[in-house]
Amino acid sequence: MSEDNKKQDYNIDTNVDPLTSLLVSDVLNKYNITAENRRPLNDEQKRNILKLVEDLQKKANDFVESQKEKKRQEETQTAQQSEETHSKANRGKRTTLRHRIHQRRESEQNNN
Repeated sequence: MSEDNKKQDYNIDTNVDPLTSLLVSDVLNKYNITAENRRPLNDEQKRNILKLVEDLQKKANDFVESQKEKKRQEETQTAQQSEETHSKANRGKRTTLRHRIHQRRESEQNNN
């Protein structure tokens, strides 16, 4: 019954977040805490716990977003680098008239 009250008071839906429900039940089972022998929390403690959970959720979401942003930046940087190397390779294949004349003179000198 108190678990139902807790869900209603703080709008915690275990169907939405089954992982949290599983973790909490594991911790309670680990320390043999049942509904009969648990110590009640005052409102301040409940608010602090909810604030902590919200803060952790925000930090986790921020971390995920930062990782996505890093990945996007790396992909754009990789694309830019591949474009640069591609354009440099194309430039290397094209030779100027001056370069061709210089190559021809060198080859003539090597042949003589």
